[in-house]
Amino acid sequence: MKHIRPRSFLNLVTSGLIIVSLPLIAGLFTTRSHLDKLVTQSVELIEHSVAATRDAQNLSEYTRNQERNVRLYDIVGEARYLDEATVWHGHITSLMLRLQELQVDQDFHNLLIQFQAHEETILPSLQLAHQSPENQKKNITKAFNIFSRLDKHAVIINSAINEYVDSELTRLKDSKHTAQKTLIWQTLSFIILTVLMILVLAFIISQPIRQIDQGIDRLGKGDFSTPVSITGPKDLEKLGKKLNWLRKRLANLEREKTKFIAHISHDLKTPLASIMEGSGLLQEELIGPLNKQQLTVTKILTSNSIKLQQLIENILNFNMVKAGGKPKGQSLLSLKSIVEQVASEQTTKMLAKNITLDLHLREAQIIGNKEQIETLFDNLFSNAIKFSSPKGIVCCNLRQTPTEIKCIVSNTGSAIPIEEQGKIFTPFYQAKNDEQSHTQGSGLGLAIVKEYVSQHNGTATVLNRTSGAHFLITFPTVSKDKQEQRPA
Repeated sequence: MKHIRPRSFLNLVTSGLIIVSLPLIAGLFTTRSHLDKLVTQSVELIEHSVAATRDAQNLSEYTRNQERNVRLYDIVGEARYLDEATVWHGHITSLMLRLQELQVDQDFHNLLIQFQAHEETILPSLQLAHQSPENQKKNITKAFNIFSRLDKHAVIINSAINEYVDSELTRLKDSKHTAQKTLIWQTLSFIILTVLMILVLAFIISQPIRQIDQGIDRLGKGDFSTPVSITGPKDLEKLGKKLNWLRKRLANLEREKTKFIAHISHDLKTPLASIMEGSGLLQEELIGPLNKQQLTVTKILTSNSIKLQQLIENILNFNMVKAGGKPKGQSLLSLKSIVEQVASEQTTKMLAKNITLDLHLREAQIIGNKEQIETLFDNLFSNAIKFSSPKGIVCCNLRQTPTEIKCIVSNTGSAIPIEEQGKIFTPFYQAKNDEQSHTQGSGLGLAIVKEYVSQHNGTATVLNRTSGAHFLITFPTVSKDKQEQRPA
């Protein structure tokens, strides 16, 4: 199944930002919906509460107005006061209909029914025609008693409405708390979802960038065999293909360089051998006597020929190391024995500068190529002696831990500057040291050390010290079953 990929990195970022913003947009609309619902409930409650409270107050007022007109009718005896009482009766009836629409308990509705039933009996008894004065007086007294009961009922109705308003306010508060909790949990959920989506988006965006970085890092370290593969947007995949093309191109150039160096070094060795042979014949005066100045010239010629031969050998060795891969002919080696042997071969150089050798060696074994291990330690000791101060000390500490073997080779003299420590293992790099400026070399010794150590799965680093050069070499320890073999 073919994966759908964005056409460009910009499309990937834009799409990712849109997707990440979706939970926030959903949270915004959800919050707005809850708030609208809560505001609507609040407005409705306020309107109902105000109307109910106003109706309760009007009920008492309308009843008193009706009672006042009945009293005026009793005193004056004019029929227009009964007409006014009838008007107030209509207001009370309309008001009762509105109060019955309130969602209150059944007791409240029963109270309204009783109030309306009593109120409706007042006017009919007073409006009876041709009734005797005694009956009229009796009905008016009865009406006043009913008004007294209606006043008490109005107070009870007003209290019930107040309780209803309080209960509605409590319900609104509960709704508000419920909405708050819901919004908090929804907001937390949306935030967590957004963070997770951001992490996923960051991983998706960083993956091709990380692959490009790793590919460039491998190319910078000289690894031209591992293909550069970029998965992601099409423009970044296209960039990955260009990097892979560059890798192949650099690999071809590296092979051509290796062949060129091998050929040129081989071509140089043949005439150099003739020069060395001729200078040797002249120095030994086999073809005739030479004067003092001529002998000096032949010695200089022989010495520089030897240096040139060593330089060519170093170039060839380094070139073979870079092209040869893992060392062949590996066996179990005793590092202590190799270090002692290499150190003893440096005796002449140390005596020339009056340098003291200080060895602290413990038995340690590795699996490796003996010739390469001897060469790397020979280069380390030669470098330490070359850049050591006269009458100085060259020290070597070798010890083994459960996980690795550590060897530190150091000397007395000037420390390696921090800015040069990262370049010291670079091929042909010459450290800038004023005290040892007269000491020249090929600049390949430490580069060969780095390559040989790397091929034995070890590391070579420079320790930052205030005086002297300190090189730390580490190798992985050998398993116990391999240690039972006889060291070479």
